[in-house]
Amino acid sequence: MIRGKEIEKQVYEPQHIQQVLAEINHNFPKYFHSFAAQPLEALFSKAIQDYEKEQIAYRAYLSMQALHEFEADPNAFKKYTKNKCPIIHRCLQSQDEVMRQYKISFNMSTGRQLLDAVKNIARFGLDYAASFNDEQHENVESYSELGLEPLNEGKYGTVGVIGYGVQSSLLYGLYARYFAHRSQNAVWSLYFLSGRKEFDLLDGSEFLMVEPNLGTCEQNYFYPAELFGFYSLQVFRMLKSACQEKGITFYDRHRYVYLSTFSDHIAGTHREDINCFTRSSVDVESRPWF
Repeated sequence: MIRGKEIEKQVYEPQHIQQVLAEINHNFPKYFHSFAAQPLEALFSKAIQDYEKEQIAYRAYLSMQALHEFEADPNAFKKYTKNKCPIIHRCLQSQDEVMRQYKISFNMSTGRQLLDAVKNIARFGLDYAASFNDEQHENVESYSELGLEPLNEGKYGTVGVIGYGVQSSLLYGLYARYFAHRSQNAVWSLYFLSGRKEFDLLDGSEFLMVEPNLGTCEQNYFYPAELFGFYSLQVFRMLKSACQEKGITFYDRHRYVYLSTFSDHIAGTHREDINCFTRSSVDVESRPWF
């Protein structure tokens, strides 16, 4: 996908989705092979411990009671978010140059804007959880069955601060049973699992965001929630089946913690590739080996 253009409609077509899934199925074994070379039970146990530790903070931050109390003073919610929301706090504390614009956007945002978006996300999570069925979820056959399309609406975010990534971190941070974590590593992992193929898309892989003016390429941070959720679920099913063959039991309440651990592994094996993609053409041309 090219920055500034809409994602191609072809990505929603059944034939295209089946092609992507076939490629993911083809490439899954090689990534699982290297993943399984690690002590998986210990790896998952550590991931779950880390998740549950941070889940406490997300539970407090997304409490509807606490959010309603801020209606009396919406401006105070901005400072509360800066200090109490794990993902946003990390973004603001980051010394990475790429987070400079994020910090500017946060400073320009209002407490009212942040409160409205977070309340909408929190309410969506509560409603989704109330009607969730584990068996039905793991057996969906179409992205539309997941009911995630509303998350693409503007009311579930704020410009430059709460985008798809932060939105996903909030939902996953409290509900790993229901929502896959749309982290950078997760989207990168779909790119590599799909064999880096473009599947005849005019603007390249749907999992990439090309920045022509900068000569860089990122994971597609605008990738639709419903498609991400669908592909994530399919990879989770493969992972669950492969781990069961090794005698490892998955528990529903940690469903997407397992997947996130696997996604991090895939992205980790391609860290040099990712660094190359995200490095600007100016930076590359300044290298002595160019």
